Amino acid sequence: MDDEGQTCIDRISKLPDFILHHILSYLYTKEAVQLSVISKRWQYVLETFPILDCSEGYFGKDLRVINPKLKSIPKDGRRKIFNQRVEFMSYIDKKLCRFREKNLRVNKFSLTITLVSNKLSPRVDTWMELLAGTRIQELNVCIRAGHGRRRDMSKILFTMESLTILNFQGRVLLSSRLDRNAVKLYSLVELRLIGVSIDEDTIQDLILCCRSMKVFFLMNCVGFENLEICDHDKLEKMVYNNLHRDVKDKKFSIEVPTLKELEITFRNGGEETMVCEIIIGSVCQNLKCLSLRGIPVDAKWLQNTITSFPLLENLHLGGCILQEVIKLSSQALKEICINNCMNLMEAEFDTPNVHSFKYCGQTMPRLYSNSVADYRTALLSSRLEDMDSLWFMKLYNFLSDFRFQDLTIWMIPYSGREISFNAEDYIGIQFPPFELDNMKLFMNVFTSINYAALLDGLFWNLRPRILSLQLLFLSPDVLKGLLKCLVAEEPNCYCSQNLICWRHSLKGIKLINVKGLESNTVLNAITLKNLTNYLDDWVIEAKKGPQEKNFPMTSLSFELSWYTKVALFHLCSSYFII
Repeated sequence: MDDEGQTCIDRISKLPDFILHHILSYLYTKEAVQLSVISKRWQYVLETFPILDCSEGYFGKDLRVINPKLKSIPKDGRRKIFNQRVEFMSYIDKKLCRFREKNLRVNKFSLTITLVSNKLSPRVDTWMELLAGTRIQELNVCIRAGHGRRRDMSKILFTMESLTILNFQGRVLLSSRLDRNAVKLYSLVELRLIGVSIDEDTIQDLILCCRSMKVFFLMNCVGFENLEICDHDKLEKMVYNNLHRDVKDKKFSIEVPTLKELEITFRNGGEETMVCEIIIGSVCQNLKCLSLRGIPVDAKWLQNTITSFPLLENLHLGGCILQEVIKLSSQALKEICINNCMNLMEAEFDTPNVHSFKYCGQTMPRLYSNSVADYRTALLSSRLEDMDSLWFMKLYNFLSDFRFQDLTIWMIPYSGREISFNAEDYIGIQFPPFELDNMKLFMNVFTSINYAALLDGLFWNLRPRILSLQLLFLSPDVLKGLLKCLVAEEPNCYCSQNLICWRHSLKGIKLINVKGLESNTVLNAITLKNLTNYLDDWVIEAKKGPQEKNFPMTSLSFELSWYTKVALFHLCSSYFII
């Protein structure tokens, strides 16, 4: 009732169907179903909702079990699974038949099903035929089956002329050998095939017929050795991912003028690999992003490749087999990521326009040329045993020479050795402090570290304005140890006439957006206790998982203020007065 005693009108229910359908598209399937109990109007809206999510998981968690007997599921349990499977398939039958009878359109259909018997395959074929008559636009299918079973679904899938997005995963066979003219995916824009069996001729037929395709994704597919992509004037993104142990690929070649993103990934098997040749044609002049993972990369080939593509802005090398020394030069590159590359000992980069640099290696990389990027971020990954006085000195030179403002350090425990830092190694060496906007710390293993050595090494010459500790990647004990060392009232001091420790340069620490504590709360020995209690509560909340609406923040951030050079000069003068 409103203020005048009149009945309020449900204005939302009065909206047209297509608007209500749009609202439902932002909800999870379970939430959308719950709305149907509000009124008959919402029930009708749900029944005509053109996005259908049919996952066997909604009907029973054990439906994905192929052979319940092998899982020692009792007879009553197997009967229950059978009834749930019948209910699941009957639900899809009724849903699709209703749409077909009422001539309703299906914009998006998602299916996840386990075929425990070959007798169930025709049922899936029938669903695909019904969908073909509903002018479907997006189809997502995941089919599980026993070992050796593959269902040929080419005849039905290849005739869906209205499809714009096709994601197919599972034990399915796709082949156009019987009738190559049967491929009629004229509207297809995005094709993703995962784990399917497909031959080279069918791949070529798809490329030839799908002239509107912009994204082509092949992951762990079998049935072919060589892959050649050419003669296409719309393809913008190509992803080829093969993680099979017995990879036998001989050649990967792509020559597409419109290509902008290329990602090639193989399972890294060490020095010996079955990949013989990778060709990226010079016609790919629009290439902007290149990602290579798990393959041998020759340094000269890499430099020539980078030089050949004037628009290349993003380079990612992950788990590749490189030479011990690589040198790269590019005026166009803006993002570089080199991660876990075997044999790499030394890396040099002449890339003045890079604004994002990610590197994981045994030594600190070297950068040349003055940077012209507006804002530069760096992510460095290092083993704890490599982090010593020399490493921190190189870190300082790396950051200050290239003027990075945002630094992330991922620390990797290794061989049981810890961080080692000796301030006396810096005596007689002048290091003007370098100011950073942000510094983030990660550790992927919950273990203790030498907190004092870490803070001494980081802050001796670096002055971050914001310090962030990532809660999801640092154990509560490590966090507490770091914070306790950070605010220690009587720390070990290495000040001398030639060297002033960072603790005397640190003016103050304030908390930023910590639940339960006021913003800008000064962090000291007293407030540290409250923060310690917060960390204990965070652990309890985190164990509930991210599904909880009140899942806690993922990082703790602090604002650090430092004395200016003038103030520090007066501080030093008074400190050394005898």
